[in-house]
Amino acid sequence: MLLQREGELNDIAGVRMNKNFNSLVVERGGYENLLFGEKDCRNFIDKARELWLGKGGARALCDYFSRMQKQNNGFYYVMDMDDDCRLRNVFWANARSREAYEFFRDVITFDTTYLTNRYDMPFAPFVGVNHHGCMNNKAPSGIITDQDRAMKNATEIVFPDTTRHRYCLWHIMRKLPGKFGAHAQYHGIKSALNTCAYDSQTCEEFEENWKFLLETYQLEDNAWLRGLYSERTFWVSAYLKDTFWAGMSTTQRSESMNSFFDSYVHSKTILKEFVDQFDNGLRRKVEKETSFDFNSFHRMIPCSTPYPLEETFLDVYTNAKFKEVQEEFGKVLSCNNSYLRS
Repeated sequence: MLLQREGELNDIAGVRMNKNFNSLVVERGGYENLLFGEKDCRNFIDKARELWLGKGGARALCDYFSRMQKQNNGFYYVMDMDDDCRLRNVFWANARSREAYEFFRDVITFDTTYLTNRYDMPFAPFVGVNHHGCMNNKAPSGIITDQDRAMKNATEIVFPDTTRHRYCLWHIMRKLPGKFGAHAQYHGIKSALNTCAYDSQTCEEFEENWKFLLETYQLEDNAWLRGLYSERTFWVSAYLKDTFWAGMSTTQRSESMNSFFDSYVHSKTILKEFVDQFDNGLRRKVEKETSFDFNSFHRMIPCSTPYPLEETFLDVYTNAKFKEVQEEFGKVLSCNNSYLRS
């Protein structure tokens, strides 16, 4: 790292690449003593140039943010630089997203698994849902992330008392094949763990189901399960009922948003183009939401039952939410009622 840093400083001083690399060879005492070649050195210098504030993408990115902020003072951004003014992290939120958050900040999902661009910087959007089922110092009621330890620690620091943190159940369950795939009773273990996670209506019921899982499949000494149990208040639904989750227990909304942005950006998109395309993507989502709003106000969905309660929902819900209510009404009407004597 010291040699790479020296090469970077030589580049800043205007030393040409071939002379720059040769100086590193001399410094180390020969080619055989270097752990990298001239191509590696060139790639490192190119990356350093791209991330240097005032040159290339970072400068264009800063100019773009400043211009957006002048157009709308609700636009917010911050650029994290190291001691040598090189870009390390960048965060931004447009005015529309901030306004939506004021109304729909109950639950957000945070996922860092989306593409990492040419600068080795992952894209980590905060995603939530609005009244259509799409999505200033106010913390969300709940946040859903994977089990990443750094994210857990950051959540506790930033939202120490105001936000309930929940682990994404999908990320937990996807680890089962790797943990127990070779076990002769894998399918039984998977079914028992699903029961613990999804079907335990109370904490006491979870404890009973968990005991059944461990004893039936002799997993009392399994380290992964012990770790899960110690953090059960972060992923078991029975322990999380005191918080409104908008029907979410996974970061699936983030996955859906990632798929949406696949049409606009890719891993080779440079920073300036990335933010510009991201903005285009959000603009398209706003256009769709405006269309949904119009339809909700001007195109009424007919009621499917004679019950006044359904009409009440029609008056106050958007079309998307009212369709969900109708589905529930349909399920109720399909039930066969019978009396049971105690």
